[in-house]
Amino acid sequence: MRRIAWSAGLDVMDEAEVLAAIEDGESAYGLLSEKCPMIERRFNRVCKTIVDLLADVRKEFPDAQYYTASGGFNLMLGNPHADDRNQTPQQELIALRGNRVRIGDGDF
Repeated sequence: MRRIAWSAGLDVMDEAEVLAAIEDGESAYGLLSEKCPMIERRFNRVCKTIVDLLADVRKEFPDAQYYTASGGFNLMLGNPHADDRNQTPQQELIALRGNRVRIGDGDF
C-alpha cells in the first residue's frame, strides 16, 4: 500500500482527501486501518456492548429497541411509532437518550 500525503504534511485527512485516496485505489477500511490500527477492535467491542445492553433490557422489556432520529441515539421501551394508520410517534417510550452520541440516520 502506498503512503498517502495528508493535509499538507499533517497526520489528518479531511473528507475530500479520503475521497481522493479512494479514487486512487485506496479503501476507507485500508485508510482507517493504517492510521488507527486498533480502532476496529475497539469498534467491535462497542458494538458488542450495545448488543449486550439491549439484551439485558429486553429481559424486562422485550419490545425495547434502539432508535436514531435527527442524529440522536435513544433507548426505547417499545416501538418508536404506534401501529396505527398515521404511524403516530411514541416519544414517551424513550427511556434513555445518548446525549453525547451523534449518529447519522440516513439510508444508502
